[in-house]
Amino acid sequence: MILKSKYVFETKSTRIYRHLQSLLIVLLSIFMAYSFACSILLLDARNETKNSKTSFIQTPPDLIVVFTGGPGRIEYAVKKAQEFKQPNVFITGVHEKNSVKTLINPIDPNAKETEHIEIDYTARNTVENVISTFKYLRNNRGLNKILIISSDYHIMRIKQIINTLIKKDDQFNFYFSAVPSNYLHFKNIKILYIETFKLIRTKVFLLFWDQKSPIDVS
Repeated sequence: MILKSKYVFETKSTRIYRHLQSLLIVLLSIFMAYSFACSILLLDARNETKNSKTSFIQTPPDLIVVFTGGPGRIEYAVKKAQEFKQPNVFITGVHEKNSVKTLINPIDPNAKETEHIEIDYTARNTVENVISTFKYLRNNRGLNKILIISSDYHIMRIKQIINTLIKKDDQFNFYFSAVPSNYLHFKNIKILYIETFKLIRTKVFLLFWDQKSPIDVS
């Protein structure tokens, strides 16, 4: 969007100033549109969290899955497991030096039953988190209602990947509960803006990967 000259004869300095104004308007418009896209991520996460609460009022999920990589996710999952009285938890993307004990004890030192908590060490990113989750579900029949927990900015990208990799004959029903982030801190705003870029990049990547080289998640 370039502002038109107001004068028939325009000086060089006036023309430069007009172009700078035009550039500022374009950049501001892009920033506003990008910020709006960021807000959609958070709104979607909030709606998914409300939906999961409604869905599990009477019956708990068959399994709670935690995607590691952000603060508070495992703590939130432990809280949900206690709330739903559902001990079955699958934590994906755990560092090899950790164990169930090192992850759970700092959160709940009095935890007695941890044998129902399983850990995946193989996933290194969100796509691999989803792949590991599908492999776990297909190796453990009877798990149909799955509650996935991650940070609020992360939920939409997880859904995008799941919708791409799920098979037609799968009977899994996925629900999502978001760990809220404090956006009064600049660090979290930065993470949100980066995540929006990752969402767009992942969409393009999955379209290419799905067409040319299908992912084996059996």
